[in-house]
Formats: sequence, structure tokens, C-alpha cells
Amino acid sequence: MQKSKSQYYIIYILLLSLKNLFEPKVFKWVLYTTIVTLIVLASLTFSIVYYVKDWLDTGIPFLGDFLLYGATLAALWGSTILFVPISTIIFALFQDKIMGQIERKYYPEISQEENIKIATMVFAGIKLLGWSLLINIIIFPVAIFWGSSLFWIPANILITGYLISKEYTEAIGLRKMTFAKTKEVRNNLFWPCWFFGTLGALLFFIPLINLFAAPFITILMLHTLNLKGFNGPIAD
Repeated sequence: MQKSKSQYYIIYILLLSLKNLFEPKVFKWVLYTTIVTLIVLASLTFSIVYYVKDWLDTGIPFLGDFLLYGATLAALWGSTILFVPISTIIFALFQDKIMGQIERKYYPEISQEENIKIATMVFAGIKLLGWSLLINIIIFPVAIFWGSSLFWIPANILITGYLISKEYTEAIGLRKMTFAKTKEVRNNLFWPCWFFGTLGALLFFIPLINLFAAPFITILMLHTLNLKGFNGPIAD
């Protein structure tokens, strides 16, 4: 079994994480994350439209407002630049409930002494926003010059995937390790973490599914760190 986990642990983690996402004790906190995310998106949409609708007045009272609200919500929903950090920050409110349930069930042998910090995941979301803005500002002119979406979409997914893997593994790792140790573990697990981060970036592009992306990525990274980091490397 140990050898099987070593050879196929990426598939193993994917299937296990998907199962964990819908376990009743975990899924209720996932639903809370989803509900709060929707409330924040709706509030942000209302705030943006409230302050800019006079500049974008179509002259059609009901239809114009409806289209404006719809377009703003769609822009927020479909933008990884904003949606990823927003959902990450909101998930920080419920992270300890989800991660605690999983670790108590699957990794009881690992020390449960941890330093739960909502601020680490909140800070991860803020950094994701800053990095995403900077990266997109840099690659946008290149994307236009070298073929627009043919370059933009895969580049955006790969870069966002790296940023997600970096910030999520650090936020999770700092619960039990120093920053130096967390960085060392993240470097050792660079490829599986980037793979899961890239998968997360893809999920963030898909409406409705992206509401569950932050908890799912966290569970993926949590299993990866527990199997290959906190508990030492699995023997080949």
C-alpha cells in the first residue's frame, strides 16, 4: 500500500480529495464558503454598479440596469484576477474546520499541535491579487502581439497555477512549520503542487464549479503536504 501510494499518489490524492469535498462534516463548511462568496460577489457587484452606473447609463431604465449588473457580476465571476483572491480570503474563515476534520480522520499520527492562523490564508489571497495584477499587466501586451487568446489563456492558467500552488502550500505549511521549512518542503514538492495549482486555476475558470475551487485545492495541498511533507517522504 505504501508503494502504491508512492507510485500513484497524485491520482490517489485527487480521488481522495474529491471524496473529502462531499463528506458531510466537510461539505457543510464548503457550503458556508460558497454562500459567503456569493454574498460578497453580489455586494461587490452592487457597489461597483452603484458608483459607475451614471457614467454607463443606457437610457433604458430596467433593461439597462439589469444588463449592467449582469455584466459586472459576469466579469467578477469569470475573472481569475479577482475571483481567486476573493474566494481564497473568504475560505480563510472556514479553513481550520475543513483541514482539522481531514487531518483528524486521515492523519491522526501526525502532531495535532498547530498554529491556526486565518491571517495566513487571507494574506495568501492578498498576495494572489497583487501577483495576478502584476503578471497580467506584464503578459497582456505580449499576449496581444503573439496571438491574443492562443497565448493568453494557457499562459494565464500556468502562471496562476504556480501562484496558487505557492501561496496555498505556504499558507497550509505555516500551520505546522517555520517559513524556512515550509519553503524547503514546497521546493521538494514543486511539481505535484504546481500540477494541483494548475488544476485549480482551470477550475477557477469554470462558473459554479469555481465556487468550490478554493476548498478543493486546499484539500489537495493538505493531503500532498501530509503524505510527502509533514510526515516525511514516502519510500519508493
